[in-house]
Amino acid sequence: MIILRFKVHAKPDKSEELMAALAEIITPARATEGVINLDIARDLLDPNSFIATAIYDDGAALERQESRPEVDRVMAMLPESLEAPPERTIFDASRNPTLV
Repeated sequence: MIILRFKVHAKPDKSEELMAALAEIITPARATEGVINLDIARDLLDPNSFIATAIYDDGAALERQESRPEVDRVMAMLPESLEAPPERTIFDASRNPTLV
């Protein structure tokens, strides 16, 4: 299982446009084979920051979801929309039924 955390900090004048583009990723991503869950939210203390958290069955599922056209559109927007480089962290996890 793969867990991805992706955080971006938008320029104030680009925040709403970026939020709309990020919102377009959610539904198709959740329908992608191997995507267990994907959520994108605003930081409660910084409305220009967005955090995506996704859980995938494996690396192939992550690649399938990231190859979608909605993701390409967002990635193309980032250079002109962000105040700082995006933060991307990938965790390799396993399910332990005794901990659930």
